[in-house]
Amino acid sequence: MSAALALPLEAPRTETSAVPHTPHRLHAPDRIWPETNCYVDLWIELLHLRGLEPEAMLGFTLRQDFEGDQFTFFKPKAADLEALYGLEVLELALYEDLESHSLIQAARGLPVLVEVNAYFLPDTAGTTYRREASKTTIAILALDPARRRLDYVHNAGRFQLEGADYDGLFAKGELLPYAEFVKPCGPGLAGSERPAAALALLRRHRAQAPGSNPVTAFRAALAAKEDAFVQRPLSAFHSYAFNTTRQLGANFELLGSHLAWLDAEGAGAFGEAAEAATRLSQEAKAFQFQLARAFARGKLAGLPERLSAAEATYAAVFDALDRALAAGVKGGLSA
Repeated sequence: MSAALALPLEAPRTETSAVPHTPHRLHAPDRIWPETNCYVDLWIELLHLRGLEPEAMLGFTLRQDFEGDQFTFFKPKAADLEALYGLEVLELALYEDLESHSLIQAARGLPVLVEVNAYFLPDTAGTTYRREASKTTIAILALDPARRRLDYVHNAGRFQLEGADYDGLFAKGELLPYAEFVKPCGPGLAGSERPAAALALLRRHRAQAPGSNPVTAFRAALAAKEDAFVQRPLSAFHSYAFNTTRQLGANFELLGSHLAWLDAEGAGAFGEAAEAATRLSQEAKAFQFQLARAFARGKLAGLPERLSAAEATYAAVFDALDRALAAGVKGGLSA
């Protein structure tokens, strides 16, 4: 059990109640996508708090697909977390209320992962905080019911909230959310063992990757839409972009980081594939700006065709990856 996840609550230091915490380099401000999605960002920082390498878990990004109306909301696989880090994700039955169960688990040093309303999260000031309801996942690290104060991880940071925000998150009479808790179930792999295990997981995820190019499917879905699709309010653009271009781009930036990490650890020669994955991430960001311009002018004409570069780069990622994996087998890196 990690003491780093059971630190005592401290008095808030700023209006946004940020707890001193240096985000992992996967959340560095110079990243193409400094934040990905709430669940992956959460795991990056939870592992970082334990002194573990989150890059090792990212092979699952190979399995992202276009699901007809959105790119897969990518999440680390529970089996991978257990195999690499000795951490088990278990459902938390809320047969009483979220606050009381969270208090028990936090006292055990076990983070509680729960979907909450970002309306009550001060770290989202400027977006959803006190403006609109929005579902997101946080990790509860500690709470103090007497002082109505909560210590939590969200996105790329660690924060505190208190008072009315605490009451809002733990409001009685609301529909109980889905919750999980993270429990150590073994020692996890030593640092020297983790790259080989991550490579084995990468091979498994490669075998389960989409059989056809999901960027091609995204392009076809967009081409089938009418101009009315981009004549909706700006809020529609933000929702659509988050679930398409951001998920695609952030997913492949993390894949690039995973492959670069494997390369640096001597687990293969993935430099070309890593570069292509990062390039696809950049192209997704560029396309998001083009999508925004389409919403601004209310016209779709020419937009789907602008995905051609990303479509080709997706294929290039897997071509380079397959060559590296094949070379690894020949060179004794079959893992």
